[in-house]
Amino acid sequence: MGSGQWADILALMCGRLTQSSKTIDYARMLDAVPSMTAKPSYNVAPSQPITICRMNGERTLLQVRWGLIPFWAKDTKTGYSMINARAETVATKPAYRSAFKKRRCLIPTDGFYEWQARDSGKQPYFIHREDKQPFALAGLWEHWEKDEQLIESCTIIVTSANKVLSPIHDRMPVIIDPENFQSWLDPERDGNELTGLLVPHAESGFEAYPISTAVNKPTNNDPGLIARV
Repeated sequence: MGSGQWADILALMCGRLTQSSKTIDYARMLDAVPSMTAKPSYNVAPSQPITICRMNGERTLLQVRWGLIPFWAKDTKTGYSMINARAETVATKPAYRSAFKKRRCLIPTDGFYEWQARDSGKQPYFIHREDKQPFALAGLWEHWEKDEQLIESCTIIVTSANKVLSPIHDRMPVIIDPENFQSWLDPERDGNELTGLLVPHAESGFEAYPISTAVNKPTNNDPGLIARV
């Protein structure tokens, strides 16, 4: 991916996150069965594997590619521009509406990054729960297949920022609380019945603080990325 594409991605929300807990800890949080064991990551970037939870007879953890490829897409290039789906249009936009109806997922995370525009450049921030426990973001997944090539992919739904995020950016990922996990994942529930969940999360229990610009480079991946500066 070129530098221009990465610059575009850094302007989006949510364009980078952590999955630094053990897979088994995400499985416990989501009451899910892990189908794999992922290495902890402090810098999950678009086009990389990302752990999701979806219904597969039972709640199942698996890895897919971050950047949704609609089932009708001619090639995989669309995934680079579809890492986020806006809450306001996810039910109607052709790229997302089919997945929103029946292919919803949860993305476990320990925190996500956002960049604040300043005169001196973009300042990255880390946003996480104050108790450092993992939480779940709202996502959609897709199955794309062509010429014996099969790719499963996902996108993260974003909405307006709450008071914690608004000084940094005007958007934030949709956070799904545990009492709504089943409704969100249930493929028998039409997505149009769940639009009430696509709202800014309550501010309490979350914090945001500035970090080093080392996170800007996707190949950097260590605990130092989330150190406060």
